Amino acid sequence: MQVSSSGIKLGCAIVSSSCLAAVIIGFSGASASATQFITIESTGTLSGTIELPRNNPNFNNSITRIDTDETGTYYRNLGTNNNPNYVPVYQSDYLQVRTRSDGSLHYFVDFKGIPFVSFDGVLTSPILSGGQLTPYKYQGQLPGTKFQGVVQDEFNFIKALYTGTVIDPDSGKQYQGTFEVSGYGERYSDRNGSLTPTVFDFQSDIPGLPTVTSLAITNVPLASLRIKVPIIETSIPEPTSVFGTLIVAGFGILLKRRKDISSKRMFGKS
Repeated sequence: MQVSSSGIKLGCAIVSSSCLAAVIIGFSGASASATQFITIESTGTLSGTIELPRNNPNFNNSITRIDTDETGTYYRNLGTNNNPNYVPVYQSDYLQVRTRSDGSLHYFVDFKGIPFVSFDGVLTSPILSGGQLTPYKYQGQLPGTKFQGVVQDEFNFIKALYTGTVIDPDSGKQYQGTFEVSGYGERYSDRNGSLTPTVFDFQSDIPGLPTVTSLAITNVPLASLRIKVPIIETSIPEPTSVFGTLIVAGFGILLKRRKDISSKRMFGKS
């Protein structure tokens, strides 16, 4: 579990017990609040249809460069580093080659990232229950969006809103409400990189045009799922205000003492 803050936390003033009553009286009506967020991490799965957003159905500006062989074929290692098992995954017609400083040839293919939205998405996770994804407007224009993301070197689950119950596995606490969630899937190069959509699935080789504009997914795993849970914290008074009150109080005591001394002298009392 991680804690983050969207605001500035106010500083703390250390006051003795003898001054505490004055501080409370002086600031009974002065308080400030800063919203913090508990980030709960888990895993999950996504289902639904992901598609290019119709308000901007273009590649985004990110580029994923993938090393290939001299035929433009990419191989994924389904084995281990000590016992590799390379299998062909994708072959591109847009092979590029560069000469390295040592004179060897570098073969690669550039892919553009794919922005996507889903209007029928379903999110499941061991720490989510009793709810579902709440529709919102993608970029303020596409109502009914259930989640959004980008396919680049990995499947980026950028945003969704889940209304229901979230359980913090560390503390066992439960939170109810609407929470912003995000996460990511597997990289294209990982051994299980085919379990979540990649640039290979959308065939976004540069300079080619997209041949796939939508893709149905079923229970694709998220390597990480983050749930942003807002909490409210009431801050103590600002240190400058606390010290100001103490100074005023001390100054008042000093004036009273001087007045008492002057009265004694006027009536000849020592």
